[in-house]
Amino acid sequence: MYSFIDVNEVQGGNSLPSEAMSINGAYIENEIDGYRTLQVEGRELLESEISEKQVGYSDGSRYRQKRDLARTITVHYQLLASDAEEFREKFNQLCLLLDQEEAQLIFADETDKYYIGTKASIEQPEPGRLNVTGTFSFYCADPYKYAVTEKIAQNNEASVISLTNNGTKSVPVSLKIKMKSDNGYIGLTLGDRFYQIGKPEEVDGVTHEETVLLFDDHLNVDKGWLVNQGITPPVTGERLQNGTVGYVEEYTDEGYVHCTGYGSGNSWHGAAVTKIVPADVNGEYPVNWFSCWRYDLNTAGGSTPGAQIGHNSVTFSDENDNIIVAVVFEDNNASLERSDMVVYIGNTRIWDTKETTKFLLSGRGTGPVVSVEKIGSQITVAFSYAGIRKTFQAVDANAELRKVTWYGAAYKQHKPMTNNLLRALQVKKHNVERYEDIPNYFGMGDEVYIDGEKNEVYINDIYDADMADAGSQPLLLPPGQHTLGIVTSSFAETPEVEVTWRERWI
Repeated sequence: MYSFIDVNEVQGGNSLPSEAMSINGAYIENEIDGYRTLQVEGRELLESEISEKQVGYSDGSRYRQKRDLARTITVHYQLLASDAEEFREKFNQLCLLLDQEEAQLIFADETDKYYIGTKASIEQPEPGRLNVTGTFSFYCADPYKYAVTEKIAQNNEASVISLTNNGTKSVPVSLKIKMKSDNGYIGLTLGDRFYQIGKPEEVDGVTHEETVLLFDDHLNVDKGWLVNQGITPPVTGERLQNGTVGYVEEYTDEGYVHCTGYGSGNSWHGAAVTKIVPADVNGEYPVNWFSCWRYDLNTAGGSTPGAQIGHNSVTFSDENDNIIVAVVFEDNNASLERSDMVVYIGNTRIWDTKETTKFLLSGRGTGPVVSVEKIGSQITVAFSYAGIRKTFQAVDANAELRKVTWYGAAYKQHKPMTNNLLRALQVKKHNVERYEDIPNYFGMGDEVYIDGEKNEVYINDIYDADMADAGSQPLLLPPGQHTLGIVTSSFAETPEVEVTWRERWI
């Protein structure tokens, strides 16, 4: 089928025939004086090839699919010249214009659409004539005609985009995606097709609990411990904090804090230093915790060792100055070197062992001598000698540790201990929540481009098809109005998405 036109017919007031053909933006009539399109064949409805399957001896066959065949567009033209030389020049110029591959072909009666064709043939003109008619043809392997202008749609922060195809055939869509946050994957749905890039199983991060060191003070120098403002265990009714303290550095990062003066009193009297326990990175104070320390309580280097008496204790207390646990070492024997170890839970003396020589020691340069750990309602006290390890029930399982006090004291007018000091003490907090950010496949600002025509993926301008899900299919937009869905990791912001497509017709 082909149509006949009046060679004098014009479109829109210009001098072009209605079916004048533009090749890559140039109308032949405007390029060659004396050339005129007469008629065009091949722009009509396409033929289809039907695929079927014969089943046994059943009647007829079963339909499988159809496909549109390639088309050939044939142009009938007229070429006028005044002499043979001019004719040859014009014909050569025509051949040059036609010698194109995958050229964009537009016709004057439908300037908003184009075909894609490659020159297939050109009829040789009749020799010796200056007014000739002939034909040439373009083979369109892609048989459809396309809109000159692409359509564009954006999501404007929404997770869906409405797309309209006014053509008569489904068309592939291309997408530009810009991440607004970290994201594990991007999923796209259109009709019965989906496209997925990245790792859906990714999480933004994980939260876990760990034990962290709140402080580890080696008391060769003042580490900000408060003097005589502490909580002491109720070993006697009166426990005065009226002494003085000093810091001694024996060598790098080793030394002690000790009483430089014990003051006076009718019972225990001496000096205390108190550490205010810091909060963790989340602003929370220890409920479950571990502490260990080294101390000296001995008579080494002093005279009349059997007559020396001393008190050395560490007390852990809450925000209301209530005792959580206190560990006491004392020599209460005024005639012999003997030592006691006592544990207080709250204000209750819960456990002791007396009159030994095992707790008069030096903690210089050794590992932890004493440790206390609280987990829930369970408090465990351990001492370095003979594997002493005792477990007790806390008065308040939810008490927060706020203060740690060391107290060194003398008793009445008795001769004080020669060495009564604290060397080092640390506190660790259990169950500190830490968030670990996991680097995701996509970071904020990453850009993804999906070329719908070629089914290619580019991430930050680098070709990367490996991360496309194996089941992904190129997205096709059927005729009519449809919705593109956008899916991301649950923790991610919806990215910026721009969709482009070019409508096409049979």
